[in-house]
Amino acid sequence: MKNFRLCRRLSCRDSGIKFYDVLGTDSMIHKPVQYMLISKGVFKSDCSTARTASACNLSSEQETVTGELLKQLRVEKCLYTRIAIAKSLEKGNINTAKQMIGYLGIIGDNQHKELPKTVSRKTSFPLPRDIIARSLGNMDIAVFDEIIDVIEGKDIIKISEALDAIGYMAFYHPQLATLHNAEPIFSLVEYCAENKLILWKAMLCLSSFGLKESKEILMKFSNENTVIGQEAQRSLGFLKMRNGL
Repeated sequence: MKNFRLCRRLSCRDSGIKFYDVLGTDSMIHKPVQYMLISKGVFKSDCSTARTASACNLSSEQETVTGELLKQLRVEKCLYTRIAIAKSLEKGNINTAKQMIGYLGIIGDNQHKELPKTVSRKTSFPLPRDIIARSLGNMDIAVFDEIIDVIEGKDIIKISEALDAIGYMAFYHPQLATLHNAEPIFSLVEYCAENKLILWKAMLCLSSFGLKESKEILMKFSNENTVIGQEAQRSLGFLKMRNGL
């Protein structure tokens, strides 16, 4: 019990986070810390607060560290540790994003698996439900092309979550909302015409792309008496409000 109490005292304060930083990457991931009675790396400790504090210190710019963060995120049950891991991943670079993309749609069960019954009432782009999509959407815009590449592929599960990340990032970084970046979304609307979930997400994603071409596609669906039609109408409202279209 002593080691758990020590973990909690150290981890719940900024001083605790700095304490784990002194341990270095090897001790946080691999090496035991004998004076804390931790027989494995702190990041793999049974103490959730220790895992959280070490996650805050691990740099996802290191390729091996990113792999450890993602493996732990896949099995992690503690909410605060999951948040800390996601925040560390968000600080990463293009190589980090490439590794993260492999985990799109496979961590947790919060993703949309079918069409919602109603559209969002939010006055901004909804936060992606998939934890990896959410983290990708919060990263530096340098990773945007990597996310775009996903929707040009064939993996429908990844495409579904990537659309959320793309829309979210483009909404808050309007310089990304170019015709060049929107064209893969336009192609997806045609390619996945029979996939209602992808179509709905594409309508949502296009709300971030203030282009006449986006408006033309949204207009084609806006008269449908379906959730897809409602989402198209909602996106058209965004284009009018934000871009005067």
